[in-house]
Amino acid sequence: MNEDAPTPDEEALELANELERVEAEMASLDLKLFVEKTWEILEPGNPLKWNWHLDVICRELESITNGTFPQDSGLLINVPPGTMKSLLVSVLWPAWEWTRVPGTRYITASYGARLSIRDTMKMRDIITSPWYRRVYGVNLSADQSAKTWYTNECEGWRLATSTKGEGTGEHPDRLIIDDPHKADEVRSDVSRQSVLDWYDRTISTRGVSRGVRRVVVMQRLHEEDLAAHIVEKGKWRHLMFPMRYDPKRAQPDDPRTEPGELLWPEMFNEEQVKALELSLGPYGTAGQLQQLPAPEGGGLFKRSWFKIVDEIPDDARLTKIRGWDTASTAGGGDYTVGARVAHDVNSGIFYVDDVARGQWGANDADMAMRSTAMADGRSCSQREQQEPGSAGKHVIAKRARDLVGYDYGPSPTTGDKVTRARPYRAQCEAGNVVLKRGPWNEAFLQEHEVFPNGKHDDQVDATSTAFNELVIGPRPIRTAKVRWG
Repeated sequence: MNEDAPTPDEEALELANELERVEAEMASLDLKLFVEKTWEILEPGNPLKWNWHLDVICRELESITNGTFPQDSGLLINVPPGTMKSLLVSVLWPAWEWTRVPGTRYITASYGARLSIRDTMKMRDIITSPWYRRVYGVNLSADQSAKTWYTNECEGWRLATSTKGEGTGEHPDRLIIDDPHKADEVRSDVSRQSVLDWYDRTISTRGVSRGVRRVVVMQRLHEEDLAAHIVEKGKWRHLMFPMRYDPKRAQPDDPRTEPGELLWPEMFNEEQVKALELSLGPYGTAGQLQQLPAPEGGGLFKRSWFKIVDEIPDDARLTKIRGWDTASTAGGGDYTVGARVAHDVNSGIFYVDDVARGQWGANDADMAMRSTAMADGRSCSQREQQEPGSAGKHVIAKRARDLVGYDYGPSPTTGDKVTRARPYRAQCEAGNVVLKRGPWNEAFLQEHEVFPNGKHDDQVDATSTAFNELVIGPRPIRTAKVRWG
């Protein structure tokens, strides 16, 4: 018998000490190592692939956890879909934070509750795994472990909601908003504004007393999406990594150097990215892959289509119409725009030679339209988009009295803005629309480049109105009769 051999009790003690050492080491994992250790729980049989952009995101998330992230700032992350943004930010990071501060409280939201619940359940899969419970000792409360809401025994909790959900009285330490807009709804002013209102009026004040940290993860889909809204309102740390490298928008954390270089070639190679671009189309590619509200150089309208000239032909050769798209909010909101288009029937060229534009109230808009009509002269027709319903008829009738003596009348709105703009767009693409040089040129071109995903579309709409009236040709003008009394 070997007297130096360890006894069973000594072996058990040594094994216990080794297990304790390993578990202590596991407890001190940084976020990346934690992801590597827990990946098999989420994606069994699917090996983890890693990329440099995940290192950058991990570093920023760790700084929030460690308290070194700026106190008055939030974190905005714009990356393409399929690049592990939701798993890392909405699932793995909160599970890792509970290994350090299990009392941390989360509200998570997406455009649909289903997405928030999906990620909430994935986090629960991690924290209820035997490995996680053994190493970190974090257990869910038996009486509160639902799909949308669960708590742990250290008073930490996670609540899943949506940007369409009702307000909650709970106050979190972390607010994680992942894909707040649905891509096929973001062009709707009503749908888009409802998300901004939800953020401003329902969720932005939650957790202020607890020093809440906000993280928003999304693709850029519109000039007035939530990403633009929060950056405009406050200080946000912004991580933006497009699928193809763009030197003009490069960030210090991006190690790429060649234009068009792919973000994650191991996950998305050139052939796959080209297939994605074909499937998504120019606007989907710009927003979801490149983090631009509209394709560079323009989407439906491209800047390169418009030639700018110093002079246009003599008035005798031209038929002129000024199209109006009116608003009534002074100093903010939409613009009232009157775009004058002149058609040279001999050459077939359409000249946009003047744009009147202002954020005027109703009375100022009336005066601007009258003074503009006087400056245009009686040879230039004035056509205003007529909104449907009796209110639109009343506006046209009142304006007709104000512009008595001028060729003024309604241009009925049929179809959406994109549909109305298509005939005009076709002539722009053919090189048959020319701009007269003026101080309004740049704002006009910028709006066209991002249409219909831009903050404003009034110049496109007004110009389309004038163009469509010119193409349709002369027709009788009828204004609504208004009965008084």
